[in-house]
Amino acid sequence: MEELSSTERLIVVYIKSHPPEDCMLDKITRGTSRSRATVLKYLEILNAKGILTYKFVGRSKLWSLTDETEIKVALTGESAEEQISGDVVNMATNASKLHRLMMEEKNLKTLIERPDTIVFTLNEHGAVITANKTFKTFFGNKNLHEIVTSDEGLALDESISKMGTDETINMELDLLEKPGIYKPYKLFIRPITNEKGEVIGTTFIGDEISQSKRSKRELETLLFIARAVNSASNEKQLLKEVMDAINTIIPFKHGEIFLKDGKNLRSLYNTKSVSESVKKFVKRSMENLETISAVEGDEFETMKSEFGDESLEMMISIPLIHEDTSLGAILLLTTSSSLSSVNLEDVEMAADELSSYLKMKALGLEKEEFVNTLVALNKVSGVVNSSDAEDKMLENAVTSTINSLGFDMGCIYLQDDKEELSLRVHRNLPEKMKNMCMAGMFKDLFSKTLEKQNLVYITTESEEYDSLEPSIRASGIKTLLILPIKTGDKIIGLLNMGSRKIKTYNKISLENLSSIGLQLGLALERSKLALKLKKG
Repeated sequence: MEELSSTERLIVVYIKSHPPEDCMLDKITRGTSRSRATVLKYLEILNAKGILTYKFVGRSKLWSLTDETEIKVALTGESAEEQISGDVVNMATNASKLHRLMMEEKNLKTLIERPDTIVFTLNEHGAVITANKTFKTFFGNKNLHEIVTSDEGLALDESISKMGTDETINMELDLLEKPGIYKPYKLFIRPITNEKGEVIGTTFIGDEISQSKRSKRELETLLFIARAVNSASNEKQLLKEVMDAINTIIPFKHGEIFLKDGKNLRSLYNTKSVSESVKKFVKRSMENLETISAVEGDEFETMKSEFGDESLEMMISIPLIHEDTSLGAILLLTTSSSLSSVNLEDVEMAADELSSYLKMKALGLEKEEFVNTLVALNKVSGVVNSSDAEDKMLENAVTSTINSLGFDMGCIYLQDDKEELSLRVHRNLPEKMKNMCMAGMFKDLFSKTLEKQNLVYITTESEEYDSLEPSIRASGIKTLLILPIKTGDKIIGLLNMGSRKIKTYNKISLENLSSIGLQLGLALERSKLALKLKKG
């Protein structure tokens, strides 16, 4: 079976020793004392290796172990040396020798593979000659002097120059894992010699030691953040306390917390607003579910220019992860040119606490919207059962519904004698939009409801949002609801509502909203029957 890193083993042992309901991302994160970003990455790696699988329970992934299968393939062959002669024999001999060397190389590469250990060698000029997968994963094809600071590079060169041909030394070095982010390693260093005993290179074997580098002060800061999140009563105060605490871990000059708002970013807290170009950097971090940093390049230079601050040395974006999606991100602009990966993971853990708070808040809002749908249903029931004339009843129904649900505007379209939809009543429509409604400019949008025979629910997070009429987007509408008004299976009208906030509805809430249209349909049917009886 393939060897696993310590984090991979920790996750596998956790899943093996816990019941299925405890094997979701949040519980695995808490049970392994790692950040969500770290656990999510290794879950995907273990899934790719065929060690873990998952199934969806609602919107969450439930992880479990797969069956392990070993396949052994025996390879056999025959020698055809007696069939060939002369130069062909020499060529075959050399090819066989090369084959054996390559097989030996393959076997040796297997022997130096350790998930938690980096192994690499340098020639006498300092170039990396060979490296295991772990080294390549974190550092790519870079040479050693590209991933150590200049001071540590000089100290390393001096130590190697003084090393005996049969001596092993050890050093602690910080190696550059991401732009400006250094991870601590303990390296064992030994010279490589040829048959004559001449030094022709150096072997390095290193283990990451970041877990042992976390200080008591950092642990106390993380505990403070966790307590602040769990006891928060004021969001603005909480965000300030979290950012102040992060500032003690990674001192920053400017910081901002973003929340995903459809396809845009909404600032929850900032010391100074950033430009759209910097937000692109943040969005990339959110899309990749990964902390990213920059110490150079066009994005970084643009940011420095826009801030007019040449003292800034690095920008970092840490995603706020829930399950396997990003709710937002924390952006830090710092005057430090390098940071420890230990401090960075501390901030990732703080981000996990904050994302849990924001998710709980979102679920609270979803519950609140559910209650609002029940209130709207109750009030509409009272309106449609009143003795008001039809037009008055429709006006009251629109007003009651948008007020109960917290929408900014609404209108009702009903079919006329020609079975075409026309505007009947409206509330709070901007003048331009009202004129467009009266001119029948939204027929394409309404046709979606007629085709689906069901309500249409669109927010800025929906794919259909960009295809909406520009005037709707220009009015700042972030949630659009179109409820079919039905009698039996026939749609006789539409109740349309728009909100300048994102409204989050679950399946039951949407079913409640559909019932509003059914109630209006019944009321209109009763109104028509009463009118016929009166005329008769």
